[in-house]
Amino acid sequence: MKKNFLNDLHFKQEVYVLEDYQPFEGLDFLEKYHFNSFLPPSRLDSYLPLSNRQTSANFWKKNLEEEFILDENFHRDLLYHALETSLENWANYKQIPTKEFMAILKKQQEIENNSNQMIEDEGYYKMKVNSPFNEQLFFGVTPEAMENIEKTYSLQDAHSLYTELAKLEVFDFRSLYRFSKHFGMPYGIMDDNGFDLYLDGDTLFFPFCSIAVLNKKIAIYKRDFEWFKIIQTKNVSKIRSLLYNTDAQDNLSDDDVIDQAKEHITSLLSRLDAFNVSMYVDYQDGSFVPGVWFSDLFNFAYFQLAKALSNNIEVRECDYCGHIFEVTHKRQRFCPPLPNRKRSSCEMAYNNRLKKEKK
Repeated sequence: MKKNFLNDLHFKQEVYVLEDYQPFEGLDFLEKYHFNSFLPPSRLDSYLPLSNRQTSANFWKKNLEEEFILDENFHRDLLYHALETSLENWANYKQIPTKEFMAILKKQQEIENNSNQMIEDEGYYKMKVNSPFNEQLFFGVTPEAMENIEKTYSLQDAHSLYTELAKLEVFDFRSLYRFSKHFGMPYGIMDDNGFDLYLDGDTLFFPFCSIAVLNKKIAIYKRDFEWFKIIQTKNVSKIRSLLYNTDAQDNLSDDDVIDQAKEHITSLLSRLDAFNVSMYVDYQDGSFVPGVWFSDLFNFAYFQLAKALSNNIEVRECDYCGHIFEVTHKRQRFCPPLPNRKRSSCEMAYNNRLKKEKK
């Protein structure tokens, strides 16, 4: 592998993965959790007073209610940094014509721009609370799943995370469930408040999140990954159609067009929230080793994407799912195995499909 600083960075983090996630309407679902104790309900009250459990529920209610409100520039980010297909999916979910959906989004963005974006400001707070994008829909672990939280994986072993994250679609709960079951929720409020575990500062654990904020992050990541894809596959015609509105640039060579695409993706990846990481230094085997801590799986995916760009890695389309993956050996035809798996899920599904077709 090409020698560069990104390849030398170490990261020790692990991720908690649970067996069951689902969407929840409103915040009343939090009352179903036996916070601080997952003993059988018949024995629960003798171990933990109801008031303590209610305190934990109130903690999560407050944080989930404010998650959308605290997301600065939500409407602007969605309007200017999302793929058109992602916005169409969002409009379809809300059962609003795409043109009308975009008009509403633009109006909210204008209000957002004219506010001082301080949660203490009554006008800004009211605008965010009443925004039609402030979905009262949340994604999280089920109470039953919290009874078994021992499954983890190391980020160092999640080589395909950034390509798998790109498979998520806005408001496609099936793809979100599939990803989360293998990698954990990609984003959320990281806190162990009320749960029978202790986060030591390295392990990532997101029990709940706002669907609106999560889908905004998915929409933006898919846009950035699309640029990565067309650069690595040298799709010059696609790049020309995205970068230029006239025929004036037809005299540019293919290499020049790809160079401009690389400059463009550099600009896209310059956002601070894309690389919200913390650096540290370890001392191992007589040497100082630089390390990095990631705040969520989107941050880690952007790190992987930047590393793939700097190493100019080869990508191919999977013979089963059609998505691109990072090539690690010459004969590779399928997406690589998921964490804690030895075989590629796409390869197994492809072989099973062939068997059915033969029958």
